[in-house]
Amino acid sequence: MLLRADALRFVLEQGLPAVIEVSGRSMEPTLALGTKVDVAALASGDPLEVGDVVLVATVGDVLLLHRVLGLYEESGAAFVVHQGDASASTFGLASRRNVLARMTGIAGAPTALAPLDVASRARFRRRRFACDGFLAARRLASGLGLVDSVLVRRCARIYRRLARVLVG
Repeated sequence: MLLRADALRFVLEQGLPAVIEVSGRSMEPTLALGTKVDVAALASGDPLEVGDVVLVATVGDVLLLHRVLGLYEESGAAFVVHQGDASASTFGLASRRNVLARMTGIAGAPTALAPLDVASRARFRRRRFACDGFLAARRLASGLGLVDSVLVRRCARIYRRLARVLVG
């Protein structure tokens, strides 16, 4: 059964933890297809940290379990840059309010979180480097009043290309 984002949001807002099943391959090899993970709601004041694995509700009610690459604010709103651990995974931007929960562990496992293997850790560091450049370009564009401009979209395309190149 596929869980809708609004139903999961309701459960989490009641203060209840949830167990979800990984239904895609974007977090492999860290989390394999079919892995059951524990997630817990984030209170409005709970800080997110780079490296956290979070559950994001996207447009169209799609739920993504991705790793936080970066955090930024723009025009008074908070945003999250997220991406799966798989080498073919693409990055996304989401409003902080669309981050429903943080992964707290693998369901039924004694350890809290699945550690990154050596290759995934190196990929994450390279992606963080590219993300830092993307966020610096956004800050510059924001300072110049060019937030929604051709320049910003071009920087996003460059970041995507750079992120793909740095994956290998």
